[in-house]
Amino acid sequence: MAEKSGYSTISKILIMQASVAISVSIGFFIFGTQSMAISSVLGGLTAFLPNLYFAYRVSASNGLSAKKIVQSFYSGESRKVLMTCALFAIAFQVPGIEFFPLMACFVAVLSVFWLALVVFAQDFEIKSVREDG
Repeated sequence: MAEKSGYSTISKILIMQASVAISVSIGFFIFGTQSMAISSVLGGLTAFLPNLYFAYRVSASNGLSAKKIVQSFYSGESRKVLMTCALFAIAFQVPGIEFFPLMACFVAVLSVFWLALVVFAQDFEIKSVREDG
């Protein structure tokens, strides 16, 4: 049986996203230029901050009725998309911004969701409804 770490799955994903953003940005700083590192940081923040907001919205709806949870989920996701668009608009106003590092870090941070499906699969027990399984 897997050990419980005390962190919720949402917290683990956010920690992983922050770690990926920091790692990619450090990589661009070491192997690239300062401008590439700044662009990478902005890309990571553009992905991470809306997800942080959405995680807050989801966790704040704990204990509400199903209808309220669904409403919170949809409004949180809508605001997350708008926030992402706004952060991209702000990022592209920064002088000297480089497109590749910004998008590379953005995509790397978002890819954590797919990695989390594999890494945290044990957090989600699938129980069989069949008698023999």
